Amino acid sequence: MLTSLLLAMSITDNELTIKPNWVLTFSQEFDGKVGTAPDRKVWSRDTGGGGFGNNELQSCTDGNKNSFLDGKGNLILEARKEKTTGEDNVTKDYSSARLKTSATFTQTYGRIEARMKMPKGKGIWPAFWMLGADIGEVSWPKCGEIDIMEFLGHETGTVHGTIHGPGYSGGSPVSAAFVADKPLSDGFHVYAVEWEPEQIRWYLDDKVYHTATPNDIGTNDWVYNKPFFIILNLAVGGNWPGSPDDKTTFPQQLVVDYVRAYKDENLKIDHEGIRQRTANRKLNGPTYNWPGPFQIPGTVTLADYNKGGAEVAYHDSDPQNNGGQFRAKEGVDVGASGAPGARFSVGWTKAGEWLTYDIKVPTAGTFKLQAKVASEGPGGIFYLEVDGKRIGDESTVPDTGGWTNWRTIDFGTATLSAGAHVLKLKMAKDSEKTGSIGNMLSIQFLKQ
Repeated sequence: MLTSLLLAMSITDNELTIKPNWVLTFSQEFDGKVGTAPDRKVWSRDTGGGGFGNNELQSCTDGNKNSFLDGKGNLILEARKEKTTGEDNVTKDYSSARLKTSATFTQTYGRIEARMKMPKGKGIWPAFWMLGADIGEVSWPKCGEIDIMEFLGHETGTVHGTIHGPGYSGGSPVSAAFVADKPLSDGFHVYAVEWEPEQIRWYLDDKVYHTATPNDIGTNDWVYNKPFFIILNLAVGGNWPGSPDDKTTFPQQLVVDYVRAYKDENLKIDHEGIRQRTANRKLNGPTYNWPGPFQIPGTVTLADYNKGGAEVAYHDSDPQNNGGQFRAKEGVDVGASGAPGARFSVGWTKAGEWLTYDIKVPTAGTFKLQAKVASEGPGGIFYLEVDGKRIGDESTVPDTGGWTNWRTIDFGTATLSAGAHVLKLKMAKDSEKTGSIGNMLSIQFLKQ
């Protein structure tokens, strides 16, 4: 397809996509003597125990204490359980390292990759990522952040790819996850992004598992058309993974075989097209293609509620979409799910709110009901109706340990006649603990 995202040539009525011509622009192979610190001509450090905005539990050190070559062609970032006081006079119970190329290497667009072996254990949080080089002028999240790889040590096979920017940062980024067949600590894998003017793609071992475009961020700013620098770090604890538990062993190591960057010599940038598409998106919001009606048996993705607007397709007690990037001009609070295969979920749910979904049942039958839900604390109560009549059981969202820690729960059965129906998801009672019902990803109808 001829787009601004890939260089294309028009030959009469046919369109031919030109393959990328990748040229190496940055290479760190980590060859050197055992115990040597990574090259200071390339890597500078963030040090200290300030938590880096995430309430991380380590103090990051300089020198070769927590980041060093192993003499076998690898860089080691090592997290240790030890009292450490940094130059900032903050004492933490753990030490680790955080390296960056902000002073030596930046790049706009290209393929950025690293071959790495993950650590493991609750509270262990390695990351390979990039920040906009203008962070000193515009601050975060306006500078933009591209998380090429994030890994939580208790999710042994799951890798996360994410962007953060203005209006879609923190707990509401554009994010997706991929679950590998085996634990990622068992061996080396290549983690990469391929980054173009209006598209970023995430890869695990050359398999695409996530794509982000300006259409994912509503009317917010796409801040990825400028230089970014590379960061490697190994955090302990923090808001997302939580603290280590009694099963977490130390030291833990992120092992990095290489870090490389490439530029596509064939990339052509349609500056005028980008300007026009940005203006249209800012004015009218992103394009949304409703996937319904949903076939039963099957899965109803809850962020894909019916069209029609407030009090027709949904009732939301807050007129603003707190998620901000998906169906941005509608009031339903939709944010990034962090779940494999489902980019968005319904969140910030409150008692009295409801959403509708057109469903189609080819053959009458009885169906088992399951919901995929998440909550950071005991959640509230919800139930379903079909054509105005209750189905299944009233259900309480359990404490799943986090707003993107999804759990599947059963909540009864439903007998449905053949034909078209309207499914309604109703929020019944808020949790006293969280003030919310919880985050809702999907409802599944399984044939009995």
